[in-house]
Amino acid sequence: MKEKQKGFQRRIHLGTVLFIMVITILCLGVVYYWSFVHFSHLFEDRVIDQYTFQQNQDMGVKNEWILGVTTDSIDVVESIHGADTAQRIQEQAFAQQEAEKLYRETIDGKHLLYTIQLDTENGETVYKYSVIKDIYAETFPQIAGFLVLFAIVVAAISILYSNVLTRELYSGIRRLRGYSRRIAQGKPTEPIDIQTSDREFRALAEDLEVMRQALEKSDEDRQNALQYISHEMKTPIMVIEGYASSAMDGFYPKGSLDESLKTILFQTDRMKRRVQDLLTIVRLDSLTPPEEQERILLLPCIRETMVLLGQETESQKWKVDIREDFAVHGSRQHLLVLLENLISNQIRYGTGTCSITQEDTPEHILIRFWNDGPLIPEDIRPNLFKPFVKGSSSGSGLGLPICKGIMHLFGGEIRLEDTDRGTTFLLEFPKQ
Repeated sequence: MKEKQKGFQRRIHLGTVLFIMVITILCLGVVYYWSFVHFSHLFEDRVIDQYTFQQNQDMGVKNEWILGVTTDSIDVVESIHGADTAQRIQEQAFAQQEAEKLYRETIDGKHLLYTIQLDTENGETVYKYSVIKDIYAETFPQIAGFLVLFAIVVAAISILYSNVLTRELYSGIRRLRGYSRRIAQGKPTEPIDIQTSDREFRALAEDLEVMRQALEKSDEDRQNALQYISHEMKTPIMVIEGYASSAMDGFYPKGSLDESLKTILFQTDRMKRRVQDLLTIVRLDSLTPPEEQERILLLPCIRETMVLLGQETESQKWKVDIREDFAVHGSRQHLLVLLENLISNQIRYGTGTCSITQEDTPEHILIRFWNDGPLIPEDIRPNLFKPFVKGSSSGSGLGLPICKGIMHLFGGEIRLEDTDRGTTFLLEFPKQ
């Protein structure tokens, strides 16, 4: 991890230095352009002619501030820039063949930019000198030094900032790795809360926290499933084992072989129903609504389910008020499983009266399953639709989660409705 951090820091440092170097070179290029290329176009604007120079002398104005002069007298050049400068310019004038030529030289420690023009007057060669101090050449080292100093300062600030940034980034990454290792090892992990100004990194931490919660829920469901299987299968297996052992010894716990076998078959049927419930709840998590949905009339399915449950429904007084033309769209098999679970609940918990009624709203069709049994305890209401949460010792804890999964396949919802008496489960089917 430290090697990765150092590599990341080196990349940031190298990138910062390269960026500063590029900026510095560009700045130097701009200064160079203005001082050595473009400046020649401004030459005539930076000098004063001989008349102005003479006027200044007559008024007693010192000419130390003069940038340059244009004159046809080498003596004027000598009086401003010195004898060595005048001599060098005069030598260049005598050797010059062109009518006009620009020179850039350092004479007597001074940077000068001058032009010599050749002309003929009365058959004689006349020289005109335009001399100016090359202030850009004089100040360019200072400008370059300032830019280099600027680059060093900016680079130092950038490196300090990048060090702070990488420390913050890798501190968060180390914490995330610690979280992920604990999660992978199945150890209890506190909620992931990493404060950072980086939005992408904060989003990554939030995604990892969502994953942690999902894994914890999955682990909790797995533990609940194991406890459920252990509890629900233990008693039937013990009964079957005991009855089978007794039968092999010639003893029948129920008095006869037929009655003992009926008990064994009852327990195996109980185990089969529990296994079927587990398979259903697992399959519902991965099912998606079919592309081609059936139109299913609800009332005939209710009647079919009540016939299937047979004598169990006769223990209750039933009121069924569902329109004969009301239909839902989806899988008929799923609808029958939904109705079987809800009607079985009605039978199990009702004391005498049950009802299935319909109500229309602008957006939904509401189907209420009501029974006059005891109210569901407040402590289990929030988790009533979670797997393995039982309303009583006789339930499996899977019926209502199965109903919730099937309702999602139909695009609807199921919830417990608050009532003063009895228990009501409300189905909300969207209007098609």
